[in-house]
Amino acid sequence: MKVPYSWLAEWTELPWKPAELGTRLTMAGFEVESLEPAAPSFSGVVVAEILAAERHPQADKLQVCRVSTGTGPPLQIVCGASNARAGLKSALALVGASLPGGVTIGAAKLRGVESQGMLASARELGLAEASSGILELPADAPPGVALREYLHLDEVVLDLNVTPNRGDAMSVLGIAREVAALTGKRLTAPAIAPPRARDTDIFPVRLAAPAACPRFAGCVLRGIDNRAATPLWMRERLRRAGLRSITPVVDVTNYVMLELGQPMHAYDLGKLKERITVRLARADEALTLLDGKPVIADADVLLITDDDGPVGLAGIMGGHTCNH
Repeated sequence: MKVPYSWLAEWTELPWKPAELGTRLTMAGFEVESLEPAAPSFSGVVVAEILAAERHPQADKLQVCRVSTGTGPPLQIVCGASNARAGLKSALALVGASLPGGVTIGAAKLRGVESQGMLASARELGLAEASSGILELPADAPPGVALREYLHLDEVVLDLNVTPNRGDAMSVLGIAREVAALTGKRLTAPAIAPPRARDTDIFPVRLAAPAACPRFAGCVLRGIDNRAATPLWMRERLRRAGLRSITPVVDVTNYVMLELGQPMHAYDLGKLKERITVRLARADEALTLLDGKPVIADADVLLITDDDGPVGLAGIMGGHTCNH
């Protein structure tokens, strides 16, 4: 389990540096397998703002961008990313920058147009396995600031080996509780105001296997734009904890699960039929999981179902339909 040091510090006072914290957790029964920075090594990358983006005169898929780093004249950068646009704050690898994989950025000519650096994607910076364009930063990101400083990429992430019998510690809160016991300090939970209900919609839930699942709580939410961008701070928290950002709804459920240890799942209300039933699988009952893998559930496997059949393996993975 990966726990960013700063996330842990939000829950309890940390009087020790990461290395000593790791040693004390190991002695308390939580083996620390590694202490790693939140991003691989790179240098010469700063926050920058695209002032203008125009089509390259010799290549339809390239744009010639004027990019500001906050000081000095704008730089000319040739970029092939489809999301490069005027007003966007992004990551600029300056001439001389060193990127993961031994890549060094130099001045270049692309189809006859000079480029004084490179607008970088999350993949090129080692922040994601794949990316569809250059990194998009919040509108208030300050141009000229080193990206490592802005995103706190030198913070330490603790990779902990939590034994199977310590499910209570499989979360940021769980580890914070252990640290508080070691330090004698208090837990300081974030202040969260109770949400105000906007309607009284209820989707029925039936527990057909109460011994396996004694409680299932649900809430109907409407008016969610699941095509919006998850805030960068949350995407970064998830990445450092070992999960990739998917959609806002999925990201929120994953975030709560990682922080509080409370399993959560989001279903598309428009695709659920009649009601949710939590029950054990029937003989040779099949479903396709979110990863596209078809499975045949054994009779002792707990399923989340609606009136059309299974929509997920309880506590493991959602089904291909009905899920966000």
